Amino acid sequence: MEENGDTSFSRDGNEVLLDILDEHDIKATFFITGAFAEEELGQVKRINKNGHEIACHGHDHFYRGNPSLDLKEDIMRAKGILEEVTSIKGFRAPQMQYSQRLLRILDELGFEYDSSLHPAILPGYYNNSRMPLDIFRPLEGSNILEVPVAVSSYRFPVSWLFMRLFGVNRVISSFKYLMRKGITPVLYVHSWEFIGMKSAHVPFYYNYRTGKPFVEDFTNLIEHFRSEGFTTLSDLTEKKHGISS
Repeated sequence: MEENGDTSFSRDGNEVLLDILDEHDIKATFFITGAFAEEELGQVKRINKNGHEIACHGHDHFYRGNPSLDLKEDIMRAKGILEEVTSIKGFRAPQMQYSQRLLRILDELGFEYDSSLHPAILPGYYNNSRMPLDIFRPLEGSNILEVPVAVSSYRFPVSWLFMRLFGVNRVISSFKYLMRKGITPVLYVHSWEFIGMKSAHVPFYYNYRTGKPFVEDFTNLIEHFRSEGFTTLSDLTEKKHGISS
């Protein structure tokens, strides 16, 4: 979350998140916008130096309902900025704006995987209840992979906001459901959720249970699945589909 270009929310949240990941010896994938990298290059370099994967999250984070967006230009711009730090393999669209057009552009630009598909029912936004739950190849004649994010058995969201609204136990049970099907769950969170949000410019649920309560739930989730281990998305795609590093 950024207000008027202020990156402090995400920057400060990343500091908390990085400490948690370091404490538990976990490597994660950070989807970073080009705009954030321009303002917080030092932190982006630290994320990379700590062994985490950096992936592309577009440049300006304004995809939904933006008719003036030049999708290819936005992605190219962000990818170019991030590649000043490290090689970029993955992409996630802001607001999970999954589409075949997006995939064709990503394939053209040399991305190895996308993780923009939320195979869930989210009234008013999308109904992807018929889409695969596990990694698949979404384009015929292409090697690009789609890595769906985790959902519940009823195809409802479990990540970020929904983890805060409905509790971590629901996330744990949903992860167990996916793992019984042989699927590695992919959780996504926002770095600003790890600090106590008090913004008056967003709906209440953006602020709800951020900071300490979210840190506690996130740590609980880590402890619960410690024996199974955690991985980056690039390592997961390589393990499951043999994409080389």
